[in-house]
Amino acid sequence: MLNGHFTPFYIRVVSALAICLTLISKSSAQTDSSAYAYRALIDLGYKPSSGVDSARLDLFLPAVAQTKKVPLVIVVHGGGWAFGDKEMESIYYMRKLKEGLLRSGFAVASIGYSLLSDSVHFPQPLEDCKDAVRWLYKHASVYNLDTDNFGMWGGSAGAHIGLLIAYSTEDEYNGREELSAYPAKLNYIVDNFGPTDLNELFKVDLGGFSTAMFKLFVPKLYDIREKLTLAMTGTSFKEDKEKVKEINKTYSPRYKVSSHAIPTLIIHGTKDKIVSLEQSKKLKTSLDDCKIYNEMITVDGGDHGFGNISEEQIDALIESTIIFINKQLVL
Repeated sequence: MLNGHFTPFYIRVVSALAICLTLISKSSAQTDSSAYAYRALIDLGYKPSSGVDSARLDLFLPAVAQTKKVPLVIVVHGGGWAFGDKEMESIYYMRKLKEGLLRSGFAVASIGYSLLSDSVHFPQPLEDCKDAVRWLYKHASVYNLDTDNFGMWGGSAGAHIGLLIAYSTEDEYNGREELSAYPAKLNYIVDNFGPTDLNELFKVDLGGFSTAMFKLFVPKLYDIREKLTLAMTGTSFKEDKEKVKEINKTYSPRYKVSSHAIPTLIIHGTKDKIVSLEQSKKLKTSLDDCKIYNEMITVDGGDHGFGNISEEQIDALIESTIIFINKQLVL
């Protein structure tokens, strides 16, 4: 059961989580007026009767959507599952991703979802995000979205959520009954440094000496792992480690890969001290074993969130992402 110390703990670690498990990048001036034309629909409620205020999405439509159906990229934000929001303007990577996709004729939907707290834990964020996909299918004709070409992009915790949704079956993570009649099919998933093995991420099996080393070298993640694990699973690993391990494995994307998985682009930095590059390598191995098409971009020297690489490098990642997405389109 979740204890009463959870909320103040979160207040104390806001800054740590923002550094550790959110999508971090460089900010710069807004795009100038010579840029692209698009329509922005902000705060669309995808399950308004649920009482979940975060169950909203922002939809950006390229000008070409006025005359023909357009493919859609659904963006899931990071933030350690407990922070972050769907706003895309303040982070260079997110803003330029949106711009690049719109310029290339894609619609972009950035979705909000329930954040972990003392009263919210998994699978609620997964159900929210899958409901958002179904809502977009339901309203595709209203916004001229091409339902043959829906895909997903996620960063950090958002990539973890996106991978689970992408590799799930139709009857997993179902939320609102009124949306269950609509599909949640995705053609591809773009994974930016997402955790793929939660037991490894939270070092559940560490012994005494290894735990001390973990605390020494990754102090921020060490400090939050107990509370975050409790929020995700509803169980403390200090009280029932085996149950936590079982639940964590259920929510670990590398173990969800099967012959029904979808094409995956993996992007990860070599200097990520929060989510090890090894997690992405293991995901790639699982995809290769199941003969699922995938590509992996390793960013030399990149940290978690790519806050230490240049804007030119980020621009190149976006270009590679759009090339990958274009290869997955159904024409």
